[in-house]
Amino acid sequence: MLQLKNKTYNVTVYGCRTNQYEGEALAALLEEAGAVRSASAADIEVIVTCTITAAADRKCRKQIRKLRRENPHAVIAVCGCYAQNVPEAERELIGADIIIGNRLKNRLAEALSRWFADAGSENSIALFDRDILSDDSWDSLALDRPRMHGRAFLKVQDGCDHYCSYCIVPYVRGRPVSRRADEVAEEARRIVASGCKEIILTGIHLGLYDDLPGLVRRIGNIGGLRRLRFGSIEPFAVNDDLLDAIADTETFCPHLHLPLQSGDDSVLASMRRGYTSEDFRMITKKIRRRLNADIHLSTDLMIGFPAEDDAAFESSLRFVEEIGFGKVHVFPFSPREGTDAAKMRVLPEKKVRERVLRALALADKLHERYCSKWIGKSVSVLVEEKRAEAVVGLTPNYMRVAAQDRGYTLSEEIDVTPERYANGMLLTGGLSLSHRDGLEIPEFL
Repeated sequence: MLQLKNKTYNVTVYGCRTNQYEGEALAALLEEAGAVRSASAADIEVIVTCTITAAADRKCRKQIRKLRRENPHAVIAVCGCYAQNVPEAERELIGADIIIGNRLKNRLAEALSRWFADAGSENSIALFDRDILSDDSWDSLALDRPRMHGRAFLKVQDGCDHYCSYCIVPYVRGRPVSRRADEVAEEARRIVASGCKEIILTGIHLGLYDDLPGLVRRIGNIGGLRRLRFGSIEPFAVNDDLLDAIADTETFCPHLHLPLQSGDDSVLASMRRGYTSEDFRMITKKIRRRLNADIHLSTDLMIGFPAEDDAAFESSLRFVEEIGFGKVHVFPFSPREGTDAAKMRVLPEKKVRERVLRALALADKLHERYCSKWIGKSVSVLVEEKRAEAVVGLTPNYMRVAAQDRGYTLSEEIDVTPERYANGMLLTGGLSLSHRDGLEIPEFL
């Protein structure tokens, strides 16, 4: 019998969209066991962690210390990638009561119940899959409705076996596994029935899903769903079958996030990305030809990888501008212990900083160029938040828009006509909201 009735909880999420889904699903799991979400200090503090960079580790440790200091009587449960990666000798030192690695997060309510049944313990509870690299199980979390967002993230895939030279993710997430399509469809129907209009399919390497074109068609045709999109998809996963499925699915949004990382072939080879700049160029041409010339293609750009000399950096910037991305997420290379790239000689921080600032300036220019196409045109906006006299939300092609609030409700779909672009978003009327949406100067490591 789970002992969580009337216990209060909070969930803090760091990292990717898959983590966002897992945070929402853990909230659903705790509520099913009787817990109630709190707007302040809670009996249970859950942190869904990220370990993609050393900075991510630091943020997770800082949050644990902050919660321990501000809410000393809470049970602190640390889940996910940082939890999976923290050495056994350090587990007692990070200050968590419960530590759960990947593919076992579905056991959080059980672990909390044990903790409360024992009235606490001098020793933390640790649950880990010690052989995650050969594990083909699915972490059986489920979501009935989004609690922390207006849109719903829906995890359909986990794990990766690509082993880019800089990435720790395969070592902490394990081998690729796909969720059963009928299970995904049933969860999607529950989410839509709750009133949610948009679903974002997520995974650690979404393109490795067993039958992604079939899943797109199946989910996209659920009655009541207004929007379907991917969180991110690797460029080499975008084939003709997938493009046909997207083109045939009316609810699929005109936006794809394709992580590039670098536009220079020597850097791409050192990263072990599995494609060349010409491969990427041909993929984007195929996407625009098959779907829409105005589709929003966004990307990630890593700056300062050890193989990136001055010529490679300039080549990468030229390529990014040539492709004509809309939103570009710029971030500096971070040596991640346990990866091959961590053994390479890092570039001077001053040089990396200068390159990041140049890349961010280009990102700003490209984002404004793309968004400005819609100034003076009617666009559909799904309301996600309210700020003073304004509502803010996303268009289908992933532009953030602020509009004057005329009594709109959250999750309502409205039509507005943007009048100008400022601070990373489209605006109507005299609004002057600020939203950088990922274009801020990243933390240096």
